[in-house]
Amino acid sequence: MMEKNRNQFVVGVINVINTLSTVIEQEFRRGMPENVELVMSYAPLEVVSYEGLMGFLDSLPDRVEELAQSNPDIIVVPSMTGSCIRGFEIVNILEQCSGLPVIVPSLEMEKLLKRIGADKIAIVSAFGVELGLIEQLFFGNHGIEVTKMINVFDDPSENREIIDQIDSHLILEKVKQADFGDVKAVIFDSPTYRLRPIIDEVRRYIKVPMLSVNQVLLYSTLEKLGLSVSELPITEFFPENNK
Repeated sequence: MMEKNRNQFVVGVINVINTLSTVIEQEFRRGMPENVELVMSYAPLEVVSYEGLMGFLDSLPDRVEELAQSNPDIIVVPSMTGSCIRGFEIVNILEQCSGLPVIVPSLEMEKLLKRIGADKIAIVSAFGVELGLIEQLFFGNHGIEVTKMINVFDDPSENREIIDQIDSHLILEKVKQADFGDVKAVIFDSPTYRLRPIIDEVRRYIKVPMLSVNQVLLYSTLEKLGLSVSELPITEFFPENNK
């Protein structure tokens, strides 16, 4: 293996196979400096359900072997609910088989929520009651109370194509209808949410910090690589930047 240029970095991301969403890739490419290359790998997710997630998680070690050909510096698995179920296990197994740092959204989200002092949160969820309860349980076990679950879909679907193509204006309508008065932060739990087109209007209704999966993962990735994070929007919520 060729010796790596320490001024150049490779980030490996494991997404779901045949996804119709390009949001993860777009957000990472938009936020990463020019000396960071993004390499994608894909694991199967048949349906958006507990069983479907288990199959996705079980296939991750094979995807890490595939990514090894690109000599990455870090591996990112952007499955929020999957990491709420088996976050520590994912990190431990993949770090052992790759020798690289591994980032998952639930563990990074928990760290940042505690950093900003958010012990009561709302989740804007794309995944319905069953998987939403898993997210609630995860945060509750880490001392963070989920006081509101805002389901984007009135009739949750296990169809991944629907999750991949969530209408931004549907998200906005759900935000408009919700009361965020008692929460200290709001989480958007799907990496497929296309929030940029609606973010200014969303801010009119949510006056507390908003954390999306992609922004949290991007921040944690750059920080672990020792690269600057000062230009990322998420840093505006940190207490040290609000003195």
